[in-house]
Amino acid sequence: MGSDANIAGALTGHRTLTLVGIGLLAGFFSALFGVGGGIVMVPLLITLVAMDAKVATATSLATIIFTSVVGVISHGALGNVEWGYALLIGIPAVLGLLGGLWVKERVSSRQLTLAFAAVLVAVGIWLIVEPGGRSTVPSLHVADAVGVAAIGIVAGLLAGLFGVGGGVLFVPALALIIGLPQVHAEATSLLAIIPVALIGSWRQHQAGMVRWRDAVTMGAASAATAVAGALVADVTPGRTLTILFALLVILTGAQLAARAWREAPR
Repeated sequence: MGSDANIAGALTGHRTLTLVGIGLLAGFFSALFGVGGGIVMVPLLITLVAMDAKVATATSLATIIFTSVVGVISHGALGNVEWGYALLIGIPAVLGLLGGLWVKERVSSRQLTLAFAAVLVAVGIWLIVEPGGRSTVPSLHVADAVGVAAIGIVAGLLAGLFGVGGGVLFVPALALIIGLPQVHAEATSLLAIIPVALIGSWRQHQAGMVRWRDAVTMGAASAATAVAGALVADVTPGRTLTILFALLVILTGAQLAARAWREAPR
């Protein structure tokens, strides 16, 4: 009896350490690239913690609330967050997210996912071949606000439909279309992600998919490395940061394509 309890305790301790390790990695990754960190957390939760894929995705989304908040605070202290752009793209993204989730519950298309994966790869290549971005932040005019909000709705829709974090869509939109410097695009993306993560987590919580204890464990661990990620992003040359982010976008597209390819056609 005592032996069984010791084994159970050891397994629990090992699981907690694994979650802490995932959180540390996700925090650095999130603040460095301006994304939630789900692309790191979900595969690791599935392979290292033996978590169901849907539960891993939902728990990762809840963790993103913590990683994004700490990342925003860190980048905000460095003066990298553009608050107006973040609100204009993040709040409409919630509407898009809800729409994407609604469509996803009713339509499942392998071909559509493969097409979106191809678009992500194309965006990644665009980021690489595009000459260096701006070094200054463009002024936000009233006429631009509608376009920024529209980008948010589309990004949220795609995030909800395809199960990818908003950051992988927000950052290219802010950098390529709006013209923010890469580090500002990434920092602003983190703030825009927060409302999306909050609403998405609430929806997943209602479905009973979120493991909150695990999310809090990873989120608490991510706090230390998110600060480090923001500092590294702040001192990394903009072009280098853009290329690294482009590789991340291409990897995300490849990951989506592989997932869709494994699914049976419907």
